[in-house]
Amino acid sequence: MAENAATVWADGPPSQPYQPEKARIRAWGTWVEAMFNSGGIGGAVWKATKTLLNADLGHDADAIAIVHDDPVSANNGMYVKVGASGSGSWSQITTFLPGYQFITATDDGDSSANAYSMMTSPQLPYADGVALVEFVVPITNTSSSVTITFDDQAPLSIRTASGNSPAVGGLIAGMPVSGVKVGADFYMRSDQASAAVLTQMEQTLDSAVSDFTADTQVLRDQAQASATASAASATEAEAYAMMVGAAVYDFSFDSDPSTPGYDWSNS
Repeated sequence: MAENAATVWADGPPSQPYQPEKARIRAWGTWVEAMFNSGGIGGAVWKATKTLLNADLGHDADAIAIVHDDPVSANNGMYVKVGASGSGSWSQITTFLPGYQFITATDDGDSSANAYSMMTSPQLPYADGVALVEFVVPITNTSSSVTITFDDQAPLSIRTASGNSPAVGGLIAGMPVSGVKVGADFYMRSDQASAAVLTQMEQTLDSAVSDFTADTQVLRDQAQASATASAASATEAEAYAMMVGAAVYDFSFDSDPSTPGYDWSNS
């Protein structure tokens, strides 16, 4: 038996956390394909929950089992029997159902504009990025912060493919959306409504233009005030100059021209 998926896809070193060795992936994939081709999956033991599977040990070693509807999503997936019939245990080898990498989610009736609540069948796998989920937007979003909950699990933040928050009105009621779970986020693989994105861009542009216009007017007002103050100063200086000129002119007609200055004795 090949290594189980949890081991093959375990996080790598910090510099390459999502880079498992391709040789190990090929080995695991070849084993899964062999199981399909040999009818191993078709002849598997199917149980709704892990508890029911653990209670059924009457199978030979290397028998395959599928848990498909456990309320704990991490328990769903494929198992292999360890030990002889009537003893031993079941060992989980995948956290998803082989052949069920496309999952449809439907509104469970508890959705609100910015918090969608969905149920899936089969349940959304626990592992990241192993299944493509499709759903129809139940209510148009009114905020850029939107979450989605699958099967009463922890809510996931909806992100665009580039990791941004969706535009207000970008998720329109009735619009089909597909994406994958990655950590605490749900990344869309289908685009959000372009009209909403355009509207958001137009609003941003309008806001920028408005701010620019307001700032320009402030500068104009300041320049006008400065010009007015300069003109007033110039007028005042001119008046003083005229007064000084007049005084000098009057002094030239002193009653005693031989003595510079005003003749105070004649005043």
